[in-house]
Amino acid sequence: MIKYFMQKIVSIVGLTASGKSGLGIKIAREFNGEIISADSRQVYRGLDIGSAKVTEEEQKLVKHHLLDVVDPGEKFDVFEFQKRAYEAIDDILSRGKLPIIVGGTGLYSRSVVEGYEFGGRETDIFSSVSCDCGTRMPLRGTGATPLRLLAQTVLVADDTASKTSVPLPSCPGFEVLQVCLMPSKEFIRPLVEKRIDERLKCGMIQETKQLLERGVSEEWLQSLGLEYFWNVEYIKGRVTLDEYKKWLCIKSMQFAKRQRTWFKKEKNTVFLTEPENFYLDAMKLIKRFLT
Repeated sequence: MIKYFMQKIVSIVGLTASGKSGLGIKIAREFNGEIISADSRQVYRGLDIGSAKVTEEEQKLVKHHLLDVVDPGEKFDVFEFQKRAYEAIDDILSRGKLPIIVGGTGLYSRSVVEGYEFGGRETDIFSSVSCDCGTRMPLRGTGATPLRLLAQTVLVADDTASKTSVPLPSCPGFEVLQVCLMPSKEFIRPLVEKRIDERLKCGMIQETKQLLERGVSEEWLQSLGLEYFWNVEYIKGRVTLDEYKKWLCIKSMQFAKRQRTWFKKEKNTVFLTEPENFYLDAMKLIKRFLT
């Protein structure tokens, strides 16, 4: 097995249904890595099918972090994610393995890769202004070496959400390779349609019914959007099955469009657009990065 003594991290982000999870597992097995999930819904216990959480079998192949860490309805935000991600990175590196961040929640991955440091009312500030709010500072876990950032300025947010440009301090340390999967919408759409049918067959509606029976509120589930919003709509009889599939597909494609806009703004990122080459291209990039 390969062990990494350099402080390096790989981040795999991209569009919904683009194959991030599968690619992450392959890369982790090849490079003796462990995965840190950067998905805002997969942190919740019991939200498995609707959030496309990796299966127990897949988790046996590669250790995953930040899955099933809080109960539905509990507060969990980017500030909490960043803190736990830093702890996971420290742990993975301490065992000579490669940390691999994988997920489509761009705010989560960016908070770690760019090393946001929050001040004042951290999460209130961050949710009330643009995603460039917060201070992009060195990556700090529990004793980890800081992340080496390439940006030369940061934005500071105070309690009134005003922003001031300040110099970024010199911070040698972690290096990050970020790869973004950005296939065409023509590639994504049939996969989204297929995924909806597969999740329905796997019991996604029943999963949501069980969450409601356990006392998880309808409002909280719908606040998650996409699958869980439309699952509740269908369970409550407000849409037919055909309407459910149609609207979930439409909203999923709109979500993919927003992701595309978000990720296009990512800095120091390699964009992969040809799905048939994702694995080989990522392998080449990572091998070069680690040597």
